[in-house]
Amino acid sequence: MINIVGLTIGVTCGLLLLLYIADELSYDRYNKKASQIYRIVSHIQEPDKISKWVSTQPPLAKTLKQEYPFVENYVRFFFNGRMSFRQGERRLYEENVYGVDPTVFNVFTYKFIEGNPEQALQQPGSIVLTRRVAERLFGKSTALGQVLQTNDTTSYKVTAVIENVPKNSHLSFNALVTLDQNQRNANDWGGFYISSYLLLSQNADIKKLEAGFPGLYEKYMSSIFKQMGIHITYQLQPLTSIHLHSKLEEESNGDIGYVYTFGAVAFFMLLIASINYMNLTTAQSSRRAKEVGLRKVMGSLRGALIRKFLTESIFITLISLTVSLILVALLLPSFNNVSGKQIEFKQLLSPEFILIGLSIVVFTGLVSGSYPAFYLSSFEPASVLKGTFRARGGGFLRKSLVVTQFSISLVMLICTWIVYQQLDYMRSKDMGYNREQVLTIDYQNSQPREKYNTFRKELLDNPNIQNVASASSPVSNIGGRLVFTIESNEGMKELPFKSTLIDQDYIQTMGMTMTAGHNFSELSADTANSVLINEAAMKRMNWKDPIGKKIILGTIPADGKNPPPTAYVAGVVKDFHQQSLYNPIEPLIMVYGRANSVIHIKLRSENTPKTLALVRKKWQQIYPDKVFEYRFLDQDFENAYHADELRGEICTIFSALTILIACLGLFGLATFTTEQRVKEIGVRKVLGSSIASVVFMLSKDFTRLVLFSFPIAIPIAYFAMDSWLQSFPYKAPISIWIFVASCVSTLFICWLTVIYQSLRAALANPVKSLRSE
Repeated sequence: MINIVGLTIGVTCGLLLLLYIADELSYDRYNKKASQIYRIVSHIQEPDKISKWVSTQPPLAKTLKQEYPFVENYVRFFFNGRMSFRQGERRLYEENVYGVDPTVFNVFTYKFIEGNPEQALQQPGSIVLTRRVAERLFGKSTALGQVLQTNDTTSYKVTAVIENVPKNSHLSFNALVTLDQNQRNANDWGGFYISSYLLLSQNADIKKLEAGFPGLYEKYMSSIFKQMGIHITYQLQPLTSIHLHSKLEEESNGDIGYVYTFGAVAFFMLLIASINYMNLTTAQSSRRAKEVGLRKVMGSLRGALIRKFLTESIFITLISLTVSLILVALLLPSFNNVSGKQIEFKQLLSPEFILIGLSIVVFTGLVSGSYPAFYLSSFEPASVLKGTFRARGGGFLRKSLVVTQFSISLVMLICTWIVYQQLDYMRSKDMGYNREQVLTIDYQNSQPREKYNTFRKELLDNPNIQNVASASSPVSNIGGRLVFTIESNEGMKELPFKSTLIDQDYIQTMGMTMTAGHNFSELSADTANSVLINEAAMKRMNWKDPIGKKIILGTIPADGKNPPPTAYVAGVVKDFHQQSLYNPIEPLIMVYGRANSVIHIKLRSENTPKTLALVRKKWQQIYPDKVFEYRFLDQDFENAYHADELRGEICTIFSALTILIACLGLFGLATFTTEQRVKEIGVRKVLGSSIASVVFMLSKDFTRLVLFSFPIAIPIAYFAMDSWLQSFPYKAPISIWIFVASCVSTLFICWLTVIYQSLRAALANPVKSLRSE
């Protein structure tokens, strides 16, 4: 029975993990031309750093189409972000709205519900909605031909409705609009703000295309960037590799490392379950010795016996697989909740998974049954039938397998602990600003900002609101870069920097610290001509005293006419994280701006629901035609680590189940060991041995095996997790207490498993066990 339970748990876990892996590997493969689609990645080499960006210049894809005949088509995506839509009385905000070229449906595959892919985005002012958005706006009525009002006076005509973008797509959107004519025809080789995809012919020479990228720089970009010491080249990224292999700035994807990890976990769980079967079968060998002896006397050859035992093993695995399929169907909804997936049971019925299931049966059956088959078939019939048979051999192998089991379990336990330590470190690390009780509201256009000061004043009249500030981007996601002309120790230089607009209340509202100079002041005449920088910017420029350094807010035109405004450094802000801890702190220039597009409202912790209701009321009074939508800053923070937290939960669950399978095997071995030594225990008790000494005698061998696993597991876990942590710019040191606690926990679990059977044997009446002697 323990055999089947152990195998069933192993196979069930293996199938669930394989479903997860299959889903990860399926990203973007629903596109009919997936193997021909490539994304262009920009490599920006600056004098002091190298960056890789998802964004490219607008004319790049179009130029490649013109100059290379094997570039069949292209499409560009411009991120419009969050947009408000109004249709009659219905108003809503939608995230992930993109401006695209009309060729999008010639490159990517989407299922059309209404409309024609050839005409959908050909005309300016067209919009394609996903089914979910169309139903929210129009219910069950047709959306085709309807007109949507967005922002102030802009309107879009619905020209198509498509099915929701599949979950296994790296590029998710809720609506597509025609790319603005100025964006479509822009010849701006200096700005990186658009994502470009190419559709290549089936026999396209990728290396030839990439070899031509340096020539593009010389032809179109060197006049802009060479004087700044910036060199630009590109890389073609296959569409199907983006989700798991791309870790570029401005995007969040999966991780091939987790696929390998979960694949290894699935394999090891099946291996541990197979080891249990081997150990328990060989431990019970004496029970089947007479069967083997009789079969051999009746003429059975050893080969036939081996085939018989292997067939038994495969049959038991087949039973386990059947039960596992039922368990997977029952557990799949819970697994989806934990993993964040939308996996359906029908995927298990696909030809690929049927083949995988049969492979699991054969692999597990052969691995688990091979040694018992050869071991049992080797018994000599004469000694068995005379009653002089004693099972010998296999002891060393059984012990080695137990050590292997617990080594794997301990590695998984240590790794899981370190993953959680790193996640906890990232959640608790000082970000350089106070994210607690900060409400964030995004404006959708410039018109409402005229009333920002009124809105701010109304809010500050309430004692539960501490401060209100505005910025051009959320503090948790400052990503844009601009080129500034900056006073350096060698003269004026043109250099790209991250930048954001903030007002005079921003530093105080966010709880940031000034380390030099002063903050912006609404009362100061020079505020409009001032900028703030962070410590990383000061270090980059190698400034000892940055106050008063000259920064021109842009590049100086070659003809010298209409130069950008000039500002001076007024203060230095202590470094703060501009994105999640997956990204390092970058040099930042903060430019003064009033009534910016993102509002941060600092609330007191008391009466939050009441204060929130007040903010809503004031918003609806001042902006009656605008939807009130908000989020808390700490929610943005948590969302940044949500994917890794889900993976951490998966690791925890399967680590626990791995230990459970190992303990099942240990429990079974302890049971049969005590059965074999029951007379010895009886004799010892008659001679005066205490219960404690009997328990110690039975437990020490298993304890020794678990202890042997420690020096094997610890270095493997350490080097594996040290390598994993190298991918984080900010990482927690690996604590020795994690290894100590993991080893102690494993040993404790081992004792709990073994001591039950040991106590049962020690407490048994010795008269019963010695009666037959």
